[in-house]
Amino acid sequence: MRAVRHDGGSGFAQARTISVLLLEDDDVDAKLIALQAAGFRMIDMRVLRARSTAEAREHVEAERIDLAILDFWLGCESSLRFLAELNARLPGLPAIVLTGLSMPDVREMCASAGAVCFLDKASLTGEAFEAAILGVLGPRAFRSAP
Repeated sequence: MRAVRHDGGSGFAQARTISVLLLEDDDVDAKLIALQAAGFRMIDMRVLRARSTAEAREHVEAERIDLAILDFWLGCESSLRFLAELNARLPGLPAIVLTGLSMPDVREMCASAGAVCFLDKASLTGEAFEAAILGVLGPRAFRSAP
């Protein structure tokens, strides 16, 4: 765990480890996401990788999840049905959708299904990714200092 300065005040807060469900069918993209996460300066992520919605459901059953990061297209299906399922099962769980399909109608479908953030894989930097996660989680990303 790292001590980090929280934007909201002058003191330090401790970043906690965030349990993230990563639904990504592509191994290369999953590795790139993991590499970006390893370079985050303000948050630590424990990534629970799922290659399919069936694997993702197993993680949801067995683990505490703070954030869902979902690839929009999983080879033969979109992740939107799973996202709607996740919202019904874990209301309030923030979800970020990543995709290479950066079209307005895709963004609209993701928002309608419950995504709170939509990121384009092609232009995503580590800094922007971390900022998006912090923006989605807000104070939940930090523990109060003792």
